[in-house]
Amino acid sequence: MGAELEQKYVVISRRPWMVEARLTAQLRRAGYQVLFLEEKPQKDTYYDTPGLDILAGGGSLRLREKGDRRILTVKVPIRAEGGTFLRREEELALAEGDDPADFLRACLPQVDPKGLTPTAVVDNRRRTYEVVRPAGGRFELALDDVCYRDPATGREHRERQVELEAVAATGADLEQVVSALSLPELRPAQESKYQRAVTLTRDNDATG
Repeated sequence: MGAELEQKYVVISRRPWMVEARLTAQLRRAGYQVLFLEEKPQKDTYYDTPGLDILAGGGSLRLREKGDRRILTVKVPIRAEGGTFLRREEELALAEGDDPADFLRACLPQVDPKGLTPTAVVDNRRRTYEVVRPAGGRFELALDDVCYRDPATGREHRERQVELEAVAATGADLEQVVSALSLPELRPAQESKYQRAVTLTRDNDATG
């Protein structure tokens, strides 16, 4: 089981495409090399019990479909503060016909795999960059155009997010690169994508 360390932001802007250009320019001025990697759509389906027990514990069970790849991921929170998330992460690559029951029992022993149902869908068009500075760590910067959907009701909510994930970096390295990001359009996210998907599509006042 590995660990995932990342900083998350929600983009608050009427012109979110301008935020990307300003963000990458700001990182370069701070001494980081910024290299565009790719733009691809991906679909994340989250599964939980009828009582949302995984969500209640701050974790998530996600099936990501990206091209021909299908990855099942379990995340368990270690720490979340100020938009910084440290989580334990376990992944399983799925081929057609694979049964992930043993994987699920090992990672989520308190959950009956037979009782899991889709509880949120996140369609995301993601643009990614590699962000590197010698002696300052290596990161993946993701700019996400997100649509959350409740599979039971069809309610949707759209937003833009920015994620900065430590690929080969320490917590101190992440703090340093985060200190270089001072755009007023970036608001530290206090919730994971799964948490936001459930909150924003099940609250009538928040859906759009």
